[in-house]
Amino acid sequence: MLQTKMARPSTVLRPYVWAYGTIFGTVLSEPLRIPLPARPKQLLTFSFADPYRVLRPESHEVHPSPRVTVAGPQTCARAGLSAFGTIDTFTIHFQPAGFYRLFGIPMTELTDGAYDAYGVIGVRLPGMEDELACTAGFAKRVELAERRLMGMLDNDAAPDPIAFAANRLFRRAGLQGVSAMAAEVNLSPRQFERRFLAQVGIPPKLYARIIRFNAALDSKLRSPGHSWTRVANEHEYYDQMHLLRDCRAFTGEPPERFLARLAPLPAFHAFYATEPVRIA
Repeated sequence: MLQTKMARPSTVLRPYVWAYGTIFGTVLSEPLRIPLPARPKQLLTFSFADPYRVLRPESHEVHPSPRVTVAGPQTCARAGLSAFGTIDTFTIHFQPAGFYRLFGIPMTELTDGAYDAYGVIGVRLPGMEDELACTAGFAKRVELAERRLMGMLDNDAAPDPIAFAANRLFRRAGLQGVSAMAAEVNLSPRQFERRFLAQVGIPPKLYARIIRFNAALDSKLRSPGHSWTRVANEHEYYDQMHLLRDCRAFTGEPPERFLARLAPLPAFHAFYATEPVRIA
């Protein structure tokens, strides 16, 4: 039985971090298979017990995930995960441009991939992993991560209009046009798209579609009794068929089939949530 907890970041880190999360417990009867659709968030996950296994359907290969994994934003359904044994993970869910602003790595290098974080971040990780592993309890791990991340902030850096626009797009569930966002930060659409791509890893129009789909999926998971027509209307799809097309594009399946696989896995719903599911 797996459990999850979520916590919001401090006010200082909120422009960079969306939430902290933990998944813990045991899976002993048979492995859980977790589908991974397109998603907008960037994740840094520390695993302190049995690692997830990465399922690659195109090759039928299965590999253990690294102890510390950084995952960029995803534009389509790719590898899934399998969980078995003792699970104890701590995940930092970043804001759209948060990883770029803290670590300075162009997000186009991480889009549609998950990597050993040591090869991406380097020397800043070992101490953080060891300290988190030796820290008991989710709340204490959050405090430790906050201290480490605050130490990476450049207090003299000016506010970044691209990051502000990307974070606001996420808060608005993807419901804002590229021209409007560019105008708000006094850039041409082409300049805005180029800078947005470097910081977020996905062009803004496609990123907005992925956010909106994740918001619709989050809404359905929170309120399973709501019809797909209602969910489509609430998230400003033209009609239910419009949502169906996005679902097929981002999961490879129609909504009901994908939901049937995802709904029984509540511990992993935070991967797709647009608001923290449970707050510690």
